[in-house]
Amino acid sequence: MLIKGGYAGKILRVDLSTDKVKVEDLKEDFASKYVGGRGFGSIILFKELEPEIDPLDPRNLIIVTPGALTGTAAPAASRTTITFKSPLSNLHGDSASSGLFGANLKYSGYDSLIISGKASTPVYIYIEDDKVEVRDAKRLWGRTAGDTHKFLRDELNIPDLSTLTIGQAGEKLVRYASVITDGGAGVHARCGVGAVFGSKNLKAIAARGHRDLHLADPDMFRKTFQEYLNVIAVDPYVPPAKKYGTPRFIYHRAKFGIHGAENWQFGAYEWSGVDPELLRSDYSIKAASCPNCPIMCRREFAIRSGRFSGTVSKMEWESIARAITCGVTDAEAIIYQTRLANMYGIDAESVGDTIAFAMECYQKGLLTPQDTGGLELKFKDPDVMIELTRRIALREGIGDLLAEGTLRAAAKIGKGAERFAMQIKGVEMSAGDPRGMPVRAVSYATGTRGADHLRSNPYIEEIATPQEAKEWFGSEEASDIKSGVKGKGRLVKWSEDFVTIGDLLGLCKFAYYRSATFEYLRRKGIEIATRLYNSVTGLNISGEDMMRAGERVFNVEKAFNTREGASRKDDTIPARFFEEPLLGGGPSGGAVVDRDKFQTILDEYYESRGWDVSTGLPRLGRLRELGLEEVAMDLSKRISLKD
Repeated sequence: MLIKGGYAGKILRVDLSTDKVKVEDLKEDFASKYVGGRGFGSIILFKELEPEIDPLDPRNLIIVTPGALTGTAAPAASRTTITFKSPLSNLHGDSASSGLFGANLKYSGYDSLIISGKASTPVYIYIEDDKVEVRDAKRLWGRTAGDTHKFLRDELNIPDLSTLTIGQAGEKLVRYASVITDGGAGVHARCGVGAVFGSKNLKAIAARGHRDLHLADPDMFRKTFQEYLNVIAVDPYVPPAKKYGTPRFIYHRAKFGIHGAENWQFGAYEWSGVDPELLRSDYSIKAASCPNCPIMCRREFAIRSGRFSGTVSKMEWESIARAITCGVTDAEAIIYQTRLANMYGIDAESVGDTIAFAMECYQKGLLTPQDTGGLELKFKDPDVMIELTRRIALREGIGDLLAEGTLRAAAKIGKGAERFAMQIKGVEMSAGDPRGMPVRAVSYATGTRGADHLRSNPYIEEIATPQEAKEWFGSEEASDIKSGVKGKGRLVKWSEDFVTIGDLLGLCKFAYYRSATFEYLRRKGIEIATRLYNSVTGLNISGEDMMRAGERVFNVEKAFNTREGASRKDDTIPARFFEEPLLGGGPSGGAVVDRDKFQTILDEYYESRGWDVSTGLPRLGRLRELGLEEVAMDLSKRISLKD
């Protein structure tokens, strides 16, 4: 046996339709090929879910898989991926979160949990070592995600119980409902995983394990751990993260003028109300970290007076960014709205974009007071943002329409509303505005789960020197943010494979896959990450092998989407980014995404992936080169693809 540590060795299956539980051995060749986390989930979803199944059908799968390093003491290794077919995109969906659930699943003896079927009444799954039970959850239905965690913890009298729970948004099948980890320690936010839980009448999964994970080479592990600490001690990226947490990214958006305010119309925008220094001095009460992370970029905020007095909430940059998309920069309103989103279990990014979409539709006369129940949907109004969050989560009034997401809501509204639905492949926009930064636009377009700033690392163009760009991506232009074209497609491809490693291993993207220099980025994300994996498992793979594993998994997801009918036409961005100059002045004022540059970069991207440039589809030969013979065979039976 080549693998000597790190894995629990079993896969757990639970069929909610029959309450049947089955345990299978984890095959060593499977583990070494797909590594763990997102890798396991993506290939299992491809192999076991038939095409064209509705995401809310009982046949959809929920695949919960900790990263290969999750459960060990590796720094910042606490992330677990849930994989499923997305109710927003009807394509591949997954969502990752930190927390203790993945570790407890492995400590119970399981490297992956595969859930199928649908319970006739609300249930939760209880896992404790060999004990796996489907239990009644009718008394939990209607509770918030956090209350459900507390109730189970108290009822079972297990203070360190770890859970995955949904709130009312998941119960109501809001298409961008989230799953909350450990009562609010983390959020599986994107792609609508909470709705898939709700469609199966699955309120929660609770786990507490007692087994140890073996470490193959403790000495090598300790040395590599120290090397990681040495790198972050000198990486200029780290001090601002420690000081401000993720709200620090407000400074980046202000620097480039890419806030995406008022439904992605304005780049530069008044942001003093959410200045990280203000948040730090007036509202931050706790600096914390995900398990095992030395960077401590998590923040908990409290409101001590006023109408939201007593509100306490963990809040990340994304909640602030999407509030700005609604034109709201009132820190207290954003903290309160974030608390609501966590309680109800709803994705902060999709709900913010959807509210902003509704505000613009109202502004343009496409929605009327009669449609909104008398609510005036005005940009900059924090009360409207808060009330719509509530209505969407509970599917009340106009919230029932908006709970469908911007793509479906726009189709129902008609009258040209589709132009204001800022989504890619059905999934709402994230992070910053791509106008004036064409590589960012392409990276959003090619993501396998829709609009996504975490599926790649377009920020590399900001930190790579011209010499590094030439060496790694074939052209110095790859480091030219505004004007460069050559090498940008290769940069996107490389960065997609690169950040996928983090999802395979269970590593935080901010701790390993963001940096102030390209050298530190590679050292953390490839060299150190690979050595940690080798020290845990006893394997001896190279950094190139690990990058290839990332590429392999990305191609599996592309194959899944290809089988569902996606092609080059879907690898695009909203028309607004191409056609409407960015408002607000500032560093990117007046910018648009140049269509010709976009298409040129996209062509180079497809070429670097070995895909068909004309269709954007994978080539069978390239899939075989990656060891994906079964995937190639499956696609060849259904679709005409080039070899």
